[in-house]
Amino acid sequence: MTHTRQLGLRDQLRSLRDALPPLLQEAAGEATTGAWLAALERNVLPALDFDLPVLLVAICGGGSTGKSTLVNALAGRRVSQVAFRAGLTERVLLVGHPSILDGPEVAARLLHRLGARPVPWTRAEDTMVAGPPLYATSGEISRGLLLIDTPDFDTGEGGRMVNRERAEPVLRTAEVLVYVFTNTVYNNQANTAFMAEIVGGIGGRPTVLVYRVSRVASDDEVLDHCQVVSRRLYGGGRGAAFPPEVIGIYRVHESDRVARGEAAPALLPIGEVTAGRPLTTLLAELDVARIKRHVFGADLRDIRADAQGDLDRARAAARQAALYRDALRHAMAEDSLKALQAFPASEALALTAKLFVETSPPLVRALRQTGVIVGAPFRGLRAVAQRVAIWMGTREGAPPAEDLEKQVQHDLLMAANAVRNRLLEEPLVVQVRGDHPLLARARSLAEASNAEQRPVVEAVSRGVFALQVPTPALARQRVAEVLAEDWQAISAQLDRAATDLVSLPAGIDRDLREKVIQFRQEMGWGQRLRESLFASLAALPPILGVTYALLTADPVTAAGLEIRLSSVLGLNDLWALVSIPASAGLTEQDRRQLEAMLKPVFQLWLEQRAAQVVQLFERTVCRPTLQALATVPDPDDPRFGAVAQALNELEATP
Repeated sequence: MTHTRQLGLRDQLRSLRDALPPLLQEAAGEATTGAWLAALERNVLPALDFDLPVLLVAICGGGSTGKSTLVNALAGRRVSQVAFRAGLTERVLLVGHPSILDGPEVAARLLHRLGARPVPWTRAEDTMVAGPPLYATSGEISRGLLLIDTPDFDTGEGGRMVNRERAEPVLRTAEVLVYVFTNTVYNNQANTAFMAEIVGGIGGRPTVLVYRVSRVASDDEVLDHCQVVSRRLYGGGRGAAFPPEVIGIYRVHESDRVARGEAAPALLPIGEVTAGRPLTTLLAELDVARIKRHVFGADLRDIRADAQGDLDRARAAARQAALYRDALRHAMAEDSLKALQAFPASEALALTAKLFVETSPPLVRALRQTGVIVGAPFRGLRAVAQRVAIWMGTREGAPPAEDLEKQVQHDLLMAANAVRNRLLEEPLVVQVRGDHPLLARARSLAEASNAEQRPVVEAVSRGVFALQVPTPALARQRVAEVLAEDWQAISAQLDRAATDLVSLPAGIDRDLREKVIQFRQEMGWGQRLRESLFASLAALPPILGVTYALLTADPVTAAGLEIRLSSVLGLNDLWALVSIPASAGLTEQDRRQLEAMLKPVFQLWLEQRAAQVVQLFERTVCRPTLQALATVPDPDDPRFGAVAQALNELEATP
């Protein structure tokens, strides 16, 4: 790997380390569960920062197999305590050439995966006392090798394999394994299963098998036993060939003198793979750069696989939260209509008539002033003009009837309670049309998610679908807070807001003026002034009842105005059915013209009042839930892209 590419990879890995864990915590409310973060911080980043051309060779195995004896033999001096008792070695010992292992900083960097900082070795007995790793030097060891004596991984205490816990990070640190075993444990499934889990989890390591066995065993028997071990470590069926990970096989004969530390063990090479080479020669001939690339690549693959899982969970959680948040807003928009069932028709018609007059063409205004135009049609506007005067402030209007205000308060309270019930129910259910963006997002998330909680889409009628949106974990955590909300205080806020809802929003005339001008332009001359229409306006009650329907075809009603709305807070194909009493005496032509006059002001009234009600719900019943969802990153958060780029960099690294 070139120095420039190494620097780029280091930056991407640091970006991965810094961005993904908080992203997962914010999106899913959970910490990373994989080992990738520890491997990244302990293995890969230190390796990039400290790339020493030596191999870490771990001497490992069960108790009383002769590991420490072999370490002493390779070091050419007694650095590790030897005795008949199993579990004697309780500390990790690093042994290297003094020109390489020249201080605690180098030892700490070489054993970066262990976490604990190594301390200098003083005597062999130090290995018998539990504590941080030790490091020692020997001029007999090749400059390209560093030996690691490991604790026995089949020794335990208090019902726990404590030495196995100490040995595991050492085995993951090593780049070459020398596995020492005896005739009594070669077929030990617990030991080989533990080793297999480690070597499989680290992508395979070059392994030397050292079999301590009786002199009477033939080489063929030794090789057969070593085949059993190798198959359990690396898999594969029966056959003469060893897995490629096995790079050497040695036999060591039983010896009391060796066991007492009075003599060095004699390692006898056997098998074609060993090619008669002594262990020191075999280790010295290893391709350091190739093995390090293999080990490094295996680490990167494991990190990428685990981190990709965390990224997928974070993205899915962010998409689920965004879908739920938007579905909740859609639900609030639906329920806001329950609070807007009383349309101030009198005020709306007065404002429309006022703007209709003000926007008359200059010629019409001039003729009106000279009295050329027949005044009969405008006499019908007398009642409406009174309402205009009230609206303009030149005349005092009667306050809304007390029962009407109470009715609006009741409707608003019922609407807020409906929203609250949606928050407490799982999943959140909303209805949408086939072309609504929520439907496409729900289907996409359902197809992409492997989790049990995924959106469900059901057809309700032709072109209308029900979406069942799962509640995100962060929102579920706020259910208790929703239940604990002060409903009396919320009701008081709703009551104060209700008074406003029976009138037109302030400033609506600015938006309505353009719509009235457009309305005039679309009317023919014969339609512009009809005495029968204006005469009937006085017969309309000041407040008209409204019901709403989400339909894909024109509704059929017995009486009233049918106003189709293009979009109100995302509610497409929404129909407003405004009740007109039979006593108004409207002809079909008058009804159509009244509908055309009311539609612009009704659309503006509904849009602004519905938005106002939704904002009220957001500040009250939905506040705890929306606050929780606000902490979730958006699916388009640039950190997702940065993490994905870092993972792609890992995939492209050889």
